[in-house]
Amino acid sequence: MPTTLYQSNSPCQKAAQHLLTLIFILIVAKLISWIPVMHHLQLAETFTAAEIIWFSAKFAALIIFFYFSRAAIEAIPARAGIASFLRNIAEPITLLVIVIISQELLWHILTPFVKGSGETIYFSLAILAIISASIWLILKAYQATPYLFENQQNISTYFAQLIPSRHMLCTSCGQSIQSNAAFCSYCGHKAQKQKSCITCGQMLSADEKYCAHCGTEANK
Repeated sequence: MPTTLYQSNSPCQKAAQHLLTLIFILIVAKLISWIPVMHHLQLAETFTAAEIIWFSAKFAALIIFFYFSRAAIEAIPARAGIASFLRNIAEPITLLVIVIISQELLWHILTPFVKGSGETIYFSLAILAIISASIWLILKAYQATPYLFENQQNISTYFAQLIPSRHMLCTSCGQSIQSNAAFCSYCGHKAQKQKSCITCGQMLSADEKYCAHCGTEANK
């Protein structure tokens, strides 16, 4: 019976597929490396079969992590606020993770062959790459910080709408007075008791049937 390969369409599905594949590779490779026979075979008197399998698994997982990060970035909604902030810093974070892991994997291969000055050069290049990726991450985070404030303003506006107003307008002179005042402090006109909308908290006059701000029926 022919096997049908399922292809993910949405970025979220692709990201989940890559993540699960990455996890399975590491789990299977670790289980194989625990088999005793894998520790008896040694190549070039340096690496055992278990070490080679585990190294290959981590290298494959690193490649899949790259595709996972691309799908995850595409899955982030293209809107302002925290989503925009995450989209801006996602690529630098991905690069930083890849640089940190790849330099460790590469050093694991070069350890038996690099000594003295070669070791110093390698570590210097690795540190330079990590610092460069970190600086890029910091710069992107700095540039994307205004998106967080924009989101904070939206949240503040939302909660402000939930707080009932303590002021109302005098029906005679139009001045703002306390909602619990019996008379207007400006013209002395008797204040009409107002009710507030149960949805947005906007003050309503006694004859209003619907909230002009959100459209909710006033008598509900």
